[in-house]
Amino acid sequence: MTPREQIFANIRRSLGSSGAERPRRMIVEERLAQRPAGVLPARATQKSARERIALFVEMAEASAATVETVPAVEHAPTAIAEFLRAHNLAPRLRRGTDPRLGSLPWERTALEVATGRSFGDDAAGVSAAFGAVAETGTLVLVSGEDNPTTLNLLPDNHIVVLDASDVAATYEDVWDRVRDRFGAGAMPRTVNWITGPSRSADIEQILLMGAHGPRRLHIVLIDPEAAATEPVEDSAAAPAGSTPAEPRVGSTLAADPKKPGEEKPADPEQKPDPEDEDEELDESLDESFPASDPPSQTQP
Repeated sequence: MTPREQIFANIRRSLGSSGAERPRRMIVEERLAQRPAGVLPARATQKSARERIALFVEMAEASAATVETVPAVEHAPTAIAEFLRAHNLAPRLRRGTDPRLGSLPWERTALEVATGRSFGDDAAGVSAAFGAVAETGTLVLVSGEDNPTTLNLLPDNHIVVLDASDVAATYEDVWDRVRDRFGAGAMPRTVNWITGPSRSADIEQILLMGAHGPRRLHIVLIDPEAAATEPVEDSAAAPAGSTPAEPRVGSTLAADPKKPGEEKPADPEQKPDPEDEDEELDESLDESFPASDPPSQTQP
C-alpha cells in the first residue's frame, strides 16, 4: 500500500467504515445534489445589481486593489496600457488564451502581448475573471489554458478584466454558477479566490506587499451602465462677460504679503530693535536688486 492508502485505511479502521455502506453513500449523494448553502449576509443579498457593483468596488479598494471602470470592452487595452505607464512599467504583458481577451483590440495600443503560462519572468499578467463577489470584493478565476494560474501568482502586477454582469452577491452564488457552467464531475482543477494583492505580516506584524504573489492587483471593470449613472458636476467657471475680481498686487519676494489696511499701527513706546533695522535693510536691498524679474500679478 502507498502511504496515502495507509492513511485512509487507518481512518476507515478508526471510524469502523469501509466506505461502501449504502447509508453513507446516500448521505453524500444527497448533500451534493441539494447544495446546501451557508448563512448569507444581508449586506450583499438585499442590494440591487447597481448597488452590488458599488459594494464590490468599495470592498476591492479596501483590500488595496485598484479599480478602473470602462464603458465598453474595447477600452480595456487602453486602460491596461495606462496602468502600466502610470507605474513606469514596460509595455509588455502576458495573457491566457481566453477568447474574451483574444478579441480585445490590442493593436490600438503599443503593448507587446504574449500568450501562454508564465515562468516567472513577466512583469504583468492579464486574466479574465469568471466572476466576482460583492460581499468581500473578491475575484473568482478558474484554472485552465484560457487563464493559467501562473498568471495569478508569478507576475508582480496582476491585471484582471471583469464584466460588471458577473458580479454576484455571495460566494454561494458564484459556486452555483461554477457548477452550472462545468457540470457534475467536470469541475475545473482549481478555483482561485483573489481578494486584493498578495501580502503577509508574519514578521513582526509588518505588512509586506507581494510576499507570495503580485504586489499590485488592478481590476478593469467593464460597466456600460456606469457612464449613464454618473452624476454631472456643475461647472464653477465664471460666466462669459463677467467682471473678474480685483487682482491682489504684492511683492513675490515678500515672506507674508498683506492686504491694504492690515498693517498694525506702530507703538510709540516700543523702541526699535537694532537687529530688526538690519533685517529691514537687507530686505530693501533684496527688493532693489532681485535675482530675477518676478511674474506679474496685475493681470486678471
